[in-house]
Amino acid sequence: MLLHDLYTIQSTTESENQVQAEVLLHAGHAIFKGHFPGQPVLPGVCMMEMITEIMGEHLKKSFRISSAPLIKFLLMIDPRKNPRIHIEIKYQILPGNTTVNGKIFSGAQTFMKFQMNLVQVVGS
Repeated sequence: MLLHDLYTIQSTTESENQVQAEVLLHAGHAIFKGHFPGQPVLPGVCMMEMITEIMGEHLKKSFRISSAPLIKFLLMIDPRKNPRIHIEIKYQILPGNTTVNGKIFSGAQTFMKFQMNLVQVVGS
């Protein structure tokens, strides 16, 4: 789990089938020392995990990604230049699956667009 370690949720805005989170990245986190030395970049897999964790917080369940029909990394996120990012998620709850789509952005910069299918972790 990356929440409270790599990032914290500063605020959320919720409406029907949509959640938007303002996230503060912790630029001093060890992951940025290795990815990449001298040029820190938020790993794509961490962005994907952040989406599942935000959905989990919102719906009070634990999720994992079952498939990702669309993942587009458009710009790198340097936590020194963009410590605050926004994650916009539109979702639909279906039998056995929750579909999510949206983007990670800051102002006019879009870093990632996504469409994923999440399944609830058994026992959560």
